[in-house]
Amino acid sequence: MLNRDIKKILSIDRAALRLARGLREKSIKDAIILEAGQSNEKRIFHTLWKSGKFEVGVGKPGKEVSRKGDQANSNDMWPFIKEGGSFKGESATFRDVFRDLQHTANKSRRALELLGCLFVRSASMLDHEIKNGRVIYSPPSQILEEIKKDVTTLYGVPLDVFLQYVETIALNEEVKYYTKGIARGKPYGAGAGRKNNLLTCAHLIAVLLGRAELIDFAYGFSMMRGVSPMTAIKSKMFFPMLGEDVLDENEKNKRRD
Repeated sequence: MLNRDIKKILSIDRAALRLARGLREKSIKDAIILEAGQSNEKRIFHTLWKSGKFEVGVGKPGKEVSRKGDQANSNDMWPFIKEGGSFKGESATFRDVFRDLQHTANKSRRALELLGCLFVRSASMLDHEIKNGRVIYSPPSQILEEIKKDVTTLYGVPLDVFLQYVETIALNEEVKYYTKGIARGKPYGAGAGRKNNLLTCAHLIAVLLGRAELIDFAYGFSMMRGVSPMTAIKSKMFFPMLGEDVLDENEKNKRRD
């Protein structure tokens, strides 16, 4: 596929950003009302996506539900992958995801850049839709096919399974920060949860591509307690296939000032 065709699929516009905003709150509330078991040993599992022998979903409650004091989060979930009916290990950490992104950089810079574009788009839920009353993640099939020309698996599973799993991790981050906001009597921040998680992954990809500074990535972690998201302005700079309108309205106003 030619670059101009890829850019046409990936390009972000303001109308798409506006339409996607309502999906965020619905996805959070839909996840919160999923039934939970009595303990981690008696979790209730919910499959959110399925293809062939693979399932991706969440188990409730998650580990943070049983923590003490301010560390507890009543709506925490446990993202999972099932293969042939069996769970695949523990939940992935940033370290696990980062390692696989680094391996991808060694295989194909083009595939890695396309992954970065998908992460930026997913941060704003631009590849999500409502189907059967539920918000689902549907990354562009043409882009997946392009990535699969060089990279077919990540985290030991097919590419589409990996992306659905990362999506489920992002959803859980949304739920946790939304719950914390309610407990503190504060509105849920636009950059918390999903955006911070996925834009951190995109930021690392920009570093691996040689487009962002490693020192800036590391400094972000030190300042933001475990995440280092890039700004929307930097997203446009590092991933030009996303187009001009990747900038959100707040950042556009700042630039005009």
